[in-house]
Amino acid sequence: MSYGIQFLVICALVVLGCGKVTLQGRVSRGYLVNTSDSVLFNAQLFLVMALVLAIALPLGGMNLPGIFLAVAAGLGSFLFQTCYALALRCGPVSLSVMIVNFSVLFITAFSVVAYRESVYLTQLIGICFLVLSMILSVKKDNAEKGVSGKWLILIFTAMSATAVATILMKVFVKGYGETLENSENTFVILMYTFASLLAVAYYAVTSRIGKKEKNTYGFFNKFVWLYALIIGVVLGVYQKLYVLGMGYIDGAFMFPTYAGMHSLGMTVIGLILFRDKLSLRQKLGIACGIACVVLMNIRAVELF
Repeated sequence: MSYGIQFLVICALVVLGCGKVTLQGRVSRGYLVNTSDSVLFNAQLFLVMALVLAIALPLGGMNLPGIFLAVAAGLGSFLFQTCYALALRCGPVSLSVMIVNFSVLFITAFSVVAYRESVYLTQLIGICFLVLSMILSVKKDNAEKGVSGKWLILIFTAMSATAVATILMKVFVKGYGETLENSENTFVILMYTFASLLAVAYYAVTSRIGKKEKNTYGFFNKFVWLYALIIGVVLGVYQKLYVLGMGYIDGAFMFPTYAGMHSLGMTVIGLILFRDKLSLRQKLGIACGIACVVLMNIRAVELF
């Protein structure tokens, strides 16, 4: 895959990723009142994604190690979504977002070390700018809740879970996806099916314990299912491209570039759709994000 095609794949992922976040934001503001709502919606969304992919994509063979990796990645996806939702409700939102975003650093490091991918000085500097961008772009709110032990456990579990889930996908694609035709499609379907089952089980158990929160929007709400279907289709295309990118694009280029461009894309959406106002700190964060994307696309002075 040529460098130009690699960059176009990342751009397509950014567009799809920003669209997914925007749609999820709309359904969250319109229907998801509490954590139980978020968990149940994630169960619906995971299920829709699995069904959409099963219908649209050809399935391939799957060996036992692949099934194990898919189940483990599904657990990671479930833990990320659940712990992240809980962390946002019991701790500071700005710090929660920033810490979870740092997962890209672990994913990139694993990709470079495990597969001996080339790293350039310009890319390393670009990653430094990405870190600065994530720190400076944090939206602080004086009304945010303080840091607690529970929040720390939840947010670091969420960060670790999303990093591990992505790493497991990379391991499968590089280890088995290249030898088993269309197996990456089966992998993703199994992953999201298992994640959906876990979310349903979690909701079923917690909704019956003590005074835990109940679902407020109704499981058969047609508008929620419509959102789940639309987001599921978007994520289905996104996931297929994401897996394709993992197989052909070096992680040191793909993951930081995507993170920087996604942050910039969400900022633009916030300015246009939600009329957000940026502070000087956030403007500096955007400048660092732009510098990151530019530097990640300049391959100069190979380090190893």
